[in-house]
Amino acid sequence: MLTLTKDRALALALLLIVAVMWVESGSIRPPTSWQPYGSALFPRILLVIIALLSIAILVRSFFIKVTPPPSLRCAASVWFARRKTVVALFVLFGLYAALLPVLGYIVATMSFLVVSFALLLGIDTQRKWAINLGISCTLVPLVFVIFRYGLNVWLP
Repeated sequence: MLTLTKDRALALALLLIVAVMWVESGSIRPPTSWQPYGSALFPRILLVIIALLSIAILVRSFFIKVTPPPSLRCAASVWFARRKTVVALFVLFGLYAALLPVLGYIVATMSFLVVSFALLLGIDTQRKWAINLGISCTLVPLVFVIFRYGLNVWLP
């Protein structure tokens, strides 16, 4: 029995999008007397390339053995375990957005950068801490000065 895997779903969705866009590309003006091919040629070339690559993904998906999915509870715990850094960054960004009007741009952004770099780099040496603090303490004031005085845009 065939199951709908991620690769097959992606390939079918892309083929559907390509078909719709191919039909819509027919509404592009036809070539004039001085144009050899017209404006629709380049989008149609790209659509053909995307369609061929989608067909390749679809064909390749039939040669990969599909394992049965684990239970929903087990899958959710594995998903969060693998993506704990990403989830932590989303929570951190929400906290940053909430504290931005309270603390101001410089303090909130510098704190956000230090903590997010610590999450992403896995701070375990003094060198990584120096890089983290160096980038954060240099980049934030530089962006503030560029926006405030160069572009005359007020930051919170």
